[in-house]
Amino acid sequence: MPESRISVSHRCRGLCAIERTRRAGSTSLVVMAHGGPGGDKRGPLGLFDALAEEGDRQLGLASLRFDFLGYGESDGTPLDMTVRSRAEELGSVVALARDRGYRKLALIAESLGGSVALRAVGLEFDVLVLLWPAVKLAETDLRAYFAPEKERELAENGFILDGKIPVSAEFVRECRELDLAPSLDRIVAPTLIVHGDADSCVPVAQAVLAHERLRGPKRLVVVPGGGHSLGRPYERAVVLAETIGWLREWLPH
Repeated sequence: MPESRISVSHRCRGLCAIERTRRAGSTSLVVMAHGGPGGDKRGPLGLFDALAEEGDRQLGLASLRFDFLGYGESDGTPLDMTVRSRAEELGSVVALARDRGYRKLALIAESLGGSVALRAVGLEFDVLVLLWPAVKLAETDLRAYFAPEKERELAENGFILDGKIPVSAEFVRECRELDLAPSLDRIVAPTLIVHGDADSCVPVAQAVLAHERLRGPKRLVVVPGGGHSLGRPYERAVVLAETIGWLREWLPH
């Protein structure tokens, strides 16, 4: 299927997206939400590009992958980024999908994108795929934001730097306080979780917790020796196969 670059309107700003258009008669769409700080619509090491291609080739599925505000080709700056704001941006993407006639929606979300998916649970996706999701931000590598030198930096500047990426005070507060585990209790959509057991950024225990609390059909795939983003070729093959298999089982195509 052909791809087209579109802009999703969100509060007078634009989210840059790539829509892989549907085949005649299809009303299903796969939305893809990247992680962060950092990241873009291609996904880690081009994962979302590969998923869009395989979803089309194997299942004929349309897809939409997009940049959150401040990243990739979207408007804004990284200081716009909070979990709450990203959940609202995802809501604008869903609204556009509904306006374009899509009736069944799947969400593939990775890392902090998984946090956003849980924060936006009210959007009620029909199928979920959570890749190495962050459920308790204070128990991920983002706890580095709480170091004394970072607290001083935040007090002096009103933001901190994660490498070269500026991070807002509001996001730092979310990292301290936000526990998304209760959101899991409200999810009844069929949900696949994939995680590496050697992930040093988001501990695999968070995936186990998520799997335990989900109420609907669910599957947890733990990749032995896999780090964050599961980027090695055999790990990437697992992610693609499990994700496409889950969409084949649960999303009309």
